[in-house]
Amino acid sequence: STPVTAVMDEKRLTSKLFGSLGDEPLVHLSSSGRDVSDRLETVTGLEENAAVDGTTTAASDCVDFGAQTAWSDPDDAKVTVNVAKLARLRKLRSAVTEAELEGSHYVQRIRTQHQRLNQRTSWAELSQAEQTGGPGTESGERERDPRALTRLLREGGALVDEDDGLAGSGRMLPKGMLETTRVHDANASEPSKAVIRSVQFHPNGSLLLTAGLDKSVRLFDIDGTHNPKVQGVFFDDLPIHRACFSGDGAQVIVAGRRKYFYVYDLQGGAVERVAPLVGRDERSLESFVESPSGAQHPMLAFLGADGHVPLVSLKSRSCVGSVKMNGTARSAAFAADGNRLLTAGGDGTVYVWDLRNQRRCVERIVDDGALNVTSLALSPTGGHLAVGSDSGVVNVYDNAGVGGWSANGIDGHVRARQGVGLGLGGTGPASGMGSTGGMQRAVRREPVRALMNLTTAIDTTTFNGDGQILAVSSRLKRDALRLVHIPSCTVFSNWPSSKTPLHYVWCTAFSPTGGYLAVGNARGRALLYRIHAYNV
Repeated sequence: STPVTAVMDEKRLTSKLFGSLGDEPLVHLSSSGRDVSDRLETVTGLEENAAVDGTTTAASDCVDFGAQTAWSDPDDAKVTVNVAKLARLRKLRSAVTEAELEGSHYVQRIRTQHQRLNQRTSWAELSQAEQTGGPGTESGERERDPRALTRLLREGGALVDEDDGLAGSGRMLPKGMLETTRVHDANASEPSKAVIRSVQFHPNGSLLLTAGLDKSVRLFDIDGTHNPKVQGVFFDDLPIHRACFSGDGAQVIVAGRRKYFYVYDLQGGAVERVAPLVGRDERSLESFVESPSGAQHPMLAFLGADGHVPLVSLKSRSCVGSVKMNGTARSAAFAADGNRLLTAGGDGTVYVWDLRNQRRCVERIVDDGALNVTSLALSPTGGHLAVGSDSGVVNVYDNAGVGGWSANGIDGHVRARQGVGLGLGGTGPASGMGSTGGMQRAVRREPVRALMNLTTAIDTTTFNGDGQILAVSSRLKRDALRLVHIPSCTVFSNWPSSKTPLHYVWCTAFSPTGGYLAVGNARGRALLYRIHAYNV
């Protein structure tokens, strides 16, 4: 080909890689007239990787990366890159007025940005002795430890061994910083046409459910790369407000602002409409919680009117009982064994019910400082309880003092009160609670920490699989999502950042192992983030 044709081919390749640059080129020609844009192809790939999460932290000019560069292009010194032209390059500026960078400075800032976003490569860094060659070695030679590879394979952990990460090893999650990476949206193959009201991972961890006001339930195979759609079901008479998997993962329960709800069988593909609840005139079944997989009798607890919480068996598809609160029912959560149900609402009190005797409220907890409880979550281990209010405050309670919310823990706590003469029928002053017709008097417990990072009503509180991360969000304010490190009850400072494109968050879900976090927003997108402290 002629030189003119070669130059045109290079221009087309540059345009395909870097997009339309308008009249002003991104990479300027050197003094010799040679186009050196292809010299920056490698480092631009690093820049694209660094821009996935949209972080806009400015990089420093000069960073010493320790090891000597294996190959250096002398033409880099002649290149000038316009970092003010494209939005994805503006994060590399150290000052707003900075417009152009020399090639060497551009490479250094790309590497710095990449290192900030990908901090899991410390095992590849050389020590000072290895960089200098150590005492007694000739110049340019480095003494290599023959045990280095063995140590890497033994201590690399999740890098070479597909275990369950922190969730499987029982290790403590470090506080302060959480390393996350945004991956391909979970529903990118078929986004929702309305607000996503529910996202949930299947117990096997490979399927993700999304549902919303577009009347559709969609299932996606989550691989972090393509996330193809597996199946979809359309309900023509039901804008979906809540959808979830059953405890064993064999069914999908779908409900909305109707007197009935649907049960979808994943294996048979059949859709069953469950008639209105007998004995209860509920106008809407849009809010409910499901019992966990370990429950002996799988059931649903619907948040009805006037503080009533009907209980529906998933086996008989009928109402098997109900519990009654003093205030309105706004939120609920099952204990891990399925025998305890926690409800809360308009009176700012958390009720603990023993479902083996539905008229028995074993404990009432007055949430500290709350007038209206809007969200409730219990950690899978039962060790912590998160209570969100309409003021944006989330109180975290430690349940270790009463043995958690397991059956043995609650019964032991009740027996302890009975043993000191403060039985369920008594009104001893030391307990602060007695019973009146099966309803315990309220007791005020001090929370471990009151989280005040959000200022609007808390809509969603979600624990991850091992209970070390709590996600709290509010749909009333843009980007109102925080992740809490439960062992220290502190919020992770680095994520989400002010530039993380969350939009209005309506629902969140962690994968069973904790490796993925799914966020459903008002745009109909299910954002997917990879949490590197856990395996997928």
